[in-house]
Order: sequence, then structure tokens, then C-alpha cells
Amino acid sequence: MKKILSFFVIVSLVFPAGAWAKFSDVPPNNKYASDITKLESDGIVTGGNFLPDELIKRGEFDSWLLKYSGFNQENYEPKTSRRFSDVDLNYNPFSPYVYRLLEIGAIKGPTSTNTTYKPNDPINFREAIELTFFVDGIPVPKIFDAAQFAALDVKVNSKIAPLVNTSIVRGVIPAGVVKPYKKITRAEAAHIIVASKSSTPGLTVTVLGTQIGGSSTNDVTQNPRFDTLSQVWNRIWTSYLRRDSIQKEQLIYGAIEGMVKELGDKHSIFERPGDNAVVDSLSGQVEGIGAVIQDNKDDFVSIVTPIIGSPAEKAGLLPNDVILKVNDVDVKGKKATEVAKLIKGKKGTQVTLVIKRNEIDTLTFTITRDVVKIISAQLTRTDDNLATIQLVNFGENTNKEFADIVQSLTTSKPRGIVLDLRNNPGGYLDTAIDIAGYFIKSGNNVAVVKYPNHEEEQKSRGNAELAGIPLVIIVNAGSASASEILAGALQDYGFAKIVGEQTYGKGTVQELSSLNDRSTIKLTVAEWLTPNRRSIEKNGVTPDIIVKLTDEDRKAGRDPQKDQALLQLR
Repeated sequence: MKKILSFFVIVSLVFPAGAWAKFSDVPPNNKYASDITKLESDGIVTGGNFLPDELIKRGEFDSWLLKYSGFNQENYEPKTSRRFSDVDLNYNPFSPYVYRLLEIGAIKGPTSTNTTYKPNDPINFREAIELTFFVDGIPVPKIFDAAQFAALDVKVNSKIAPLVNTSIVRGVIPAGVVKPYKKITRAEAAHIIVASKSSTPGLTVTVLGTQIGGSSTNDVTQNPRFDTLSQVWNRIWTSYLRRDSIQKEQLIYGAIEGMVKELGDKHSIFERPGDNAVVDSLSGQVEGIGAVIQDNKDDFVSIVTPIIGSPAEKAGLLPNDVILKVNDVDVKGKKATEVAKLIKGKKGTQVTLVIKRNEIDTLTFTITRDVVKIISAQLTRTDDNLATIQLVNFGENTNKEFADIVQSLTTSKPRGIVLDLRNNPGGYLDTAIDIAGYFIKSGNNVAVVKYPNHEEEQKSRGNAELAGIPLVIIVNAGSASASEILAGALQDYGFAKIVGEQTYGKGTVQELSSLNDRSTIKLTVAEWLTPNRRSIEKNGVTPDIIVKLTDEDRKAGRDPQKDQALLQLR
């Protein structure tokens, strides 16, 4: 018996796991044999015929994923009362898995217009990856190095690019042609589930029964104050008078918000599930008054800039206005996300803001909310063939809109260009690099991103189609972040003259990540410098020609900044 056991030990060390799959239709040379065998050895699937090339049902994928993550469906009773019309709790074998996913927020529930889940339909690659990363707690950074993006059939600025990039970086899928909307087979499903879990950091820290994904070290639990956190938590749940009315989830979110706030960095923000201010501002459409806001150092929230054409701009709100009240609610001490909730509302309803301007004047604005469609780039021409490009932000649609404008300008070349970056709060770093590529030849530096332990040069990837055309850029205090990257680079190279007022001075880079419960963290990860290594943080870009735009100018419909920019080209 000992010899036989030794033999099996030796064999299991020499041959790949795939050679031992118990499925007659999964040969050892099947590219996913080891993944299928892993599911079989863990009791997720059973032997016989696996049907590796058959499309997997959505409900079956759900069951594999949750089983592999440790979910036990026996005696499971959903806490949610919502039900899909085609997933009967008593008779559908997939129901425990579907309703568990609904419970944890991994899938959307039934609505008045759509009551079905379609558990027997196939699932595509994008849906499977999204679901798997959610369950495994894998964050999907929305900002990444576009130069390293390795998918050939997905645009780098598309909505699914961050998901695809994370999948490739983590080794869940290979680089190349991804086919994100292709229906996946049972073998591909096995690979996604196993590979995703294998790519997840191994350490987890168990805190009072809740697992938190950890880093490569145990710094949190080794800190002597960690016990204090546990003690406070336990005291609340054993002794607090009104503990029955407390939601544990909200306490945890409050602790997270406190941790992020303690960084003392107004650009690092945690948003609870449903608080989508950061993501919405780049999506191309928002509902409300259309203003970018952020926390300031005086425990208030201030306006970075009103969105061009928005109700906020039409009402007369300006950059650096400090919000004191929203509908008679004193907002001192409230976070930007909390204030945003108070300001947001349905189209046609009104909101009243009390603001302080220039630390002197207290003004009241009653604004009618609307759906604000953000057109990133707009082109106008003068009678003497000067082009003005108004760039509102660096969002999801900016690249395409700007490319269309460039096509128009190369077809009918202007004598000069005015690039209006006023009240442009920024957006995606990669988009700013792409726009710079229309003026700066490929290979030349656009910005230096300075991380704690290394630096990365962000180089132009463009063909400089607009190089050589005289260029003037207009900026003001609402020009921030990616706007300053573009203006600073073109100023350093001497390709543009800057007109207007000092810019905002945001010289840091934030990484935007969606977490497994659909909350979001925007975290400062680096500082950026211009090609000449100028720091913009708290300094901003100084115009070559300073021109103010006063309240009197606005009331009279005058624009001396634009007038001066056009004058420089005439």
C-alpha cells in the first residue's frame, strides 16, 4: 500500500492537473483543463460530460461563482423580498445564487418595466468579468496607462476599457482580441472564475466576522490602535442606548470616510454606493444644476466651476463661490458628496443656494434644475477665419468630439486657433495626453507623473495635426487639473500664448476605483509636473497676458479675455 501511495504522489507531481480531469470530453490538452479540474476537485462541478464548448447559462455561472467563493446554499433564506418573475424561490435551482447576488448588490433587481432575470440565457464576457470581480472584491481602476492598454478590439477611452485592462493586467484574459460581448462557453467560465480568484491578493483580515481584502502586509492588525477600533465597535453594539436603530453598514462607511478625511487631502474622496458625483461628472450627462464642487479647507464646500451652459452658469455661480446653505440647510461640516445630494434633484424642481463670494458678499441663488448634457468640445469660426474651440472637460466623449473638430480644421485650415479652457475642471489624464497629441508630436513629453517611488513620463502619441497653426489658450480660476496639464505643456514648448487669469492649481493625480459594493474611492496617487518640471499644485498656470473678467463684464455680455485672445491672432 505504501508503494502505491508513493506512486500516486509522484505522478501527481509530474503530470499537470488537467490530465486528471474526470470528464470524458475534457482531454489533457484542453487549454482550460486545469481550471475545469480545479472546479471538479473543489466540488463545484461533477464528473461525466462537462460540455466545455457549450454556452453557459447565466444562472449556472452564478452558482459556480458563488460556490467557488464559499457560499453554501443549504437552508438559505434571502433577506431581500424582491423577486424576479422567472426565478421562483422554491422551484428554480439557481434561485439561491441569484438572490444572494441581488442581496449583496452584485446584480440589479427587478423593476416595473423589467421583472425578469433570464437565468437560462447565455452570459457574455463583460457580464461574467464584472460579476466575478465584484464577488472577489477586485477593484477596477478607471484611470490607467493608456500606452500599456493591450486590447486590440476595445477603444482605450470606452466605458469597458478599465474592466478589460484590469482583466488583462491580472492575467484573467490574454492581451489581444478580447471580444467583450461574446457569449462565453462553460470552459471559458471555469477559467474566468478560477483565474480571477488566483489573481486576488492572498491575505484577508477577519474583523468581527467580516472579511476585508488586505495588502501584502499585516500592518493594520499589527497597529496597537487596531484593538481600540474593535473595542469601540463592540462597545457600540453591547452598550449604546439606541443600537437597535443603527445600521452596521452605515457605521462602517462612516469609519471609511473618516479614514479618508484624515488624509487631509481634499482631492481624495470616498463615495458610498449610489453617490456617483465623481463618475457622473465625466459621463457626459448629469441631472441637477451642473456645477463641480469639492471640500475646502474651511469646513465648507466650494464651487470649482459651473459647467458651461448649465443652470448653475446661467444663474451666475462662479469658481471659488463657497456654499453656506442649501434650501435653508446649513452645510458647514458636510462633505461634498452630502452637499451634492442636497443640490441634486429632478428636472424642473428648484433649489436655493446661499453662497459667499470673495469672502465678503453673501448672495442667494434660486436655480431650476435640469438635465445637463455635457458637450465636451465645440467649434466656432470668425468671419476672418479664426477658430475657437471651447473644451468643457476631459471626459468619456472628449476624444471623439475633439477628433471631429480636428478633421474639420484640417479640411479647412484656420489662420489661428483660440483654445478656451475656462471653467474646465479636468477629467481623465489620458484624454489630456491625447488632446495634447494634436499639437505636440509623438514621443515628446507632455507631463511627468511623480509617484512616491518612481516617475513616469507621459509622452504624446499623436501626429500633431494642428502644429504650426498660431494658438492662444484662455484660462481662468476654474481651469483645473487636466486643463492645466494641457495649458502648461503647450506653454513650456512655446506653442501657445496663455491669456486670462491664474488657473486653479491642482497638480495631483487621482486613481478612481470602483469597489466590490459599488462604492468608489478617488485617491491621490501622484503629483504631475510640466515638461519643464514646473509644479502646478497650489501654483497654477500663470498667463502670459493677464486679463480679468469682472461681474460688470458678465452683466454687459462682454468677454475681454476672448477679445484679447482673438487680438493676439489678428
